[in-house]
Amino acid sequence: MSGESKLLEEYLNSGKIKKTSELVLNNGEALTALLSFLYSKDPEIKLAAVMALEEALKKMPDIMRLRLLKKTFDGLITLALEKDDRVSIYALRAIKALIAGLPLDPESFVKLGHALKDIIKARRNEMILLEIPPILENVRITSSDPRVHDVIARLLRSKNLRLKAMGLKLLLNTSAYTGDPSLLKTIFYEVRDMLTMEDTLLVDFALNLLLEITHHPLREEFVDDVAGVLTLVKNLALQEQSEVSDKARLVAEKLEDAAYRYYKDRPEEARRKIQELLINERFYEAIDLALAVGDTYVLNWVAQELERMEKKRLKINERVLPEPKYPFIPQERKAQKTINIPNLYKFKGGKIDLEKLTKNIEIPEQTSKMPDEDTKKELEKAITSGKASELTELALRKPEAVFELERKLEEGDKFEKMDALWALSKLAEKVEPKATFILEPVVGKLFEVAHSTRNRWMRIRAVKTLATLALKSRRGDEIVGKFLEDYLSGEKERTVPALEFFSYYFLETWDEKTARVVLSGLNGFLEDDEFRFDALMVFDAIVASVPTEKVDLLKEYVPLLKRIKKTASPDEQKLAIRILEEMASKSRGLVTHRAS
Repeated sequence: MSGESKLLEEYLNSGKIKKTSELVLNNGEALTALLSFLYSKDPEIKLAAVMALEEALKKMPDIMRLRLLKKTFDGLITLALEKDDRVSIYALRAIKALIAGLPLDPESFVKLGHALKDIIKARRNEMILLEIPPILENVRITSSDPRVHDVIARLLRSKNLRLKAMGLKLLLNTSAYTGDPSLLKTIFYEVRDMLTMEDTLLVDFALNLLLEITHHPLREEFVDDVAGVLTLVKNLALQEQSEVSDKARLVAEKLEDAAYRYYKDRPEEARRKIQELLINERFYEAIDLALAVGDTYVLNWVAQELERMEKKRLKINERVLPEPKYPFIPQERKAQKTINIPNLYKFKGGKIDLEKLTKNIEIPEQTSKMPDEDTKKELEKAITSGKASELTELALRKPEAVFELERKLEEGDKFEKMDALWALSKLAEKVEPKATFILEPVVGKLFEVAHSTRNRWMRIRAVKTLATLALKSRRGDEIVGKFLEDYLSGEKERTVPALEFFSYYFLETWDEKTARVVLSGLNGFLEDDEFRFDALMVFDAIVASVPTEKVDLLKEYVPLLKRIKKTASPDEQKLAIRILEEMASKSRGLVTHRAS
C-alpha cells in the first residue's frame, strides 16, 4: 500500500472527511485509492469514503468530474441502493454533485431513472427521499433516445404520484424548453392530484414544478387547467400553519400574474370563462380567476352573480392573498446592503444632488372644488362599466373626480380602494402627458399604498401607476427620486416596492442616470435570497431597455448571473438564463455595430 493510500485510510478511520477530500483533489493516486474504498467491507470506512467523495466532487472542476463520471457512476448507483440509509443518503448526494452541469448519456439516464424509481417504491426512510429532488434538478441528457422516453412514459403512467412527479420533472428537463402548450397542459393537469395530498414532500415538489413553468405565457389550450390549479395553490397559501404556505403563496402570485397578462386585453373572454366556471359550480375557481384578472367590472359582475345564485357566503375578499413574507432584516444585514453614495457620481454630467433628487413628494395645494353628487355618480357608473374611455372623458371634463378617487383610497373599504386603484391606473395609461397634472393630487396617496404590504394586488397597482406617471408626468423626476431613496434605504418596507417600481419603469424606458444608481446597488440584492427574484426582474427590465452601445455597463454582472444560474431556485435560474441570453444577443449586436 502506497504512502497516499495509508494516509487516506488513516484519515477515513479517524473521520477526517475534509482532509480526505483536500488530499484527493490534489493527488490522482489518492483519488484512485478513495474510489477503491467505496467497496470496502467495513461499513464505516465505506461511509467515510462516500462522504469524502461527495465533498471532493462539489469542489472539482467540470472537466475533472466528466472524466470521473464513467468511472464512478455505476458504483454510486449501487451504493444508493444499499440498505444502509446513511450510505444511501451520501451516495445520492455524491451523484448530485457528480452530475451537476453535466449531461448524461441515455444509458446512464436509464440506470439513474430505474434506481430512483426503486428507492421511491421501496418506501424507505423519508430522509433518503429528500435527496431525490436535488438530483432531478440536475438531470440532463446528451441526446434524445427511445430508452429515455420509455423511462419517462412509464413514470407518467404510474399510479404512484411521487413517481409521476418524477416523470414530470424529467420530462421538463429533457424537453426543449420553449413553452410547448402540450407539455405545459400535461403538467397543469397532472399536478392537481398532487396538490391535494397530505404528502408534504410531494406537494412541495409539485409547487416547484409550477414555479418552473409559470413564467411562460398562458395559452387558450390549458387556461381551464390553470384556473383549477390556481385555486388549489391558493388553498395551500391561505393555510397559515401549512409547511408549504409560503411557497404556495409565491406560486399563486405568479399564476395570478400570468392570468392577468393573458386577460388584460380580453375582459369579455375573462367574463365568459368565469361564467362557465360559475355554471359548473366551480365557485372558488371563478372567484380566484376574477381576482387574478383584477378588472373592477369583472369583480363586480362576479359579486352580483354570486348573490344572484345565493352564494353570499363566498366572500371574494377572503380569497385575497396576504402579503409575501420577507423575514426581518437584522441591522448588520442592513449595513451590508448600504450603497456608497459616491457611486452616484458616475452619472453623466457630474455631481448629482441626491437630497434634492429624492425629496419627499408633497401634494401641491389644490384650488379645484370637491366633487358634487352628480360627479360621484358619473364616476361610479364609469368604474362599474369598466370602460377606460368613459373614465378618461369624465376625468378630463371634471378633474375633481380625482379627489373622489383619492377619498376612496383614504377612507374606502377594500373594494372601493381596488376600484380607485384600477381607475387611477387606467387614467395614467390613457391621458396625454400634458393632462397628467389632473392626477398629481393622488401621487402622495399612491406612495402610501405602495409602501403598504398588506395587500400585494393593491401595492402592485400603485407601483405600476407611479411608474406610468414617472414616464409621462412633469413630476416624473420626483417620483423616480423618491423610489431611489427607498431603494437606497436598506429598509424592507421601502426596498420591495422600489424594486417592483424599477422593474416596470425600465421596461418602458432607458434612463441611464437612474440605471447607473440602481446597478451600483443591485449586486447586494442579487446575492440576497430575500430579494433576489425582485432584483432579477429589475435587471431583466434594464437589459430589455439598454441600448446596444451601452451593454458594456452590464458586463461586470455576468459572473454573478452565471452563479445564480447554477445555485439559485429553479425560477431564478430560468430568469438568470434568459437575462444572460439577452445580454449575449445585445453583445453580438454591439460587435456587429462596431465592425460596421
